[in-house]
Amino acid sequence: MPTKRTLSLLVLLPVSLGLAQDNGAVGSLQGLVTDPQGVPLAGAVVRYLTPSPSARPSARPGGVSASNQVPNIVTGSAAADSNGRFAVTGLPVGPLLLCASVPGAPYLDPCTWGNALATSVSAGSTASTALVLTRGVYLNIRIKDPMHLLPQVQDGPWTPRKLLVGVAYGAGAYQGAQNTSVDSGGRNYQMIVPAAKPFSIWLYSSDVALADASGTAVASPAGPSFQAVPGTDQNFTFTVTGLARSAQ
Repeated sequence: MPTKRTLSLLVLLPVSLGLAQDNGAVGSLQGLVTDPQGVPLAGAVVRYLTPSPSARPSARPGGVSASNQVPNIVTGSAAADSNGRFAVTGLPVGPLLLCASVPGAPYLDPCTWGNALATSVSAGSTASTALVLTRGVYLNIRIKDPMHLLPQVQDGPWTPRKLLVGVAYGAGAYQGAQNTSVDSGGRNYQMIVPAAKPFSIWLYSSDVALADASGTAVASPAGPSFQAVPGTDQNFTFTVTGLARSAQ
């Protein structure tokens, strides 16, 4: 499990600050990240981005709007210090959307399990905001692959996806789990899910057949249902038993 980071200074990782140079007007953002009880979340990573840039026409001198000009998107992240506080300077004037997570702790990112926090930056001033993150639980899924029918490398941008792992919930909603590691015996997946919410494990593959821990075949993409208890991680194991019928 990664250790909690304590940072005395903000770590800012901007991808692009081109929009800030469009008209020279910039502002700042500061904030606090806590849990629902107000406990600061040290090391929380706050991500920000400008929403819907195509809907924000830039203004030309004289007040004439140039609707055909699309401003650059600004994205970046900042790490909260030991008191849960973060700050970002040199941001373009206008709306921002904020997401947040805590490395090494199962807090729910509002951009995954809710809505991004909306805020706005004004020229020459510092906007203040607060993010409250609810604690979830880890869902750990082990896929045993004794015949090495799945890729023997960790999932990446160009890796063939022969197996999709995640959860289904609500009226057909889906969230994917991250492939965290691959070893000689199989693959590990992990994600953070809310507690006290009904889910079903979602496993899909047109290449391999799977069985659960009892040896019962899994009818892809359906999997076992569960409802996590607060503070208790959920662990499931499945085994690749051979090629899927469609791949034979």
